[in-house]
Amino acid sequence: MKNPAFRRDSNTPAPIRSGRSAAATSGGEELLEAAQEIEREQQAALEAAPIEQTYQEALAIYVQSKFAQVEHIEDRLENLIDRQQARLQQAQAGKPGFLARPGTRQAWQTNQAQQQARLQVLHTRLEVVREIKEGMGIHAPKIEELATRKMRAERPDLASDWDAMREAARRHQALTRKQEQERKQAQEQRLGRSQSLGLSRTV
Repeated sequence: MKNPAFRRDSNTPAPIRSGRSAAATSGGEELLEAAQEIEREQQAALEAAPIEQTYQEALAIYVQSKFAQVEHIEDRLENLIDRQQARLQQAQAGKPGFLARPGTRQAWQTNQAQQQARLQVLHTRLEVVREIKEGMGIHAPKIEELATRKMRAERPDLASDWDAMREAARRHQALTRKQEQERKQAQEQRLGRSQSLGLSRTV
């Protein structure tokens, strides 16, 4: 006959789990939450794909428009420089002789200085335009930076969606790196314990 002392009553609570079992359960819940977070981030990335395509297509249109605008300004400045140089040559040909009155010579010199200054201004503007057309900014070509600035000002909703998508991608990458580091640390700890156990057995 069984000893009644060892009979567990139905009202007797179940044994309490050990600390190791509780910790394992807690760790399992953390892994589950992390996996669910990765799944949510991946779903967000899939949903963001049309946003990225729309953003890049819109940016390409703005870049093309800005490039055409810069080329148009460049052509206009080159034409103005050609005309200004022609004016200077004509003025040089009409230089007063030695017998001209001092007032006439002074007026001609003043006009020449003004024409030279105007030509210098046009050359400076042309250099600026070419720098925009061909130069590099901090993160991208200058013309692309200008186009991006204009697009974000004119299409703030698209810019906001793009920023949110980029932020979600950064969070996803950070979470993935963190989980990879934790996995490596756990693997190193298991390896260290197994080596310690092996040494203790050989002693």
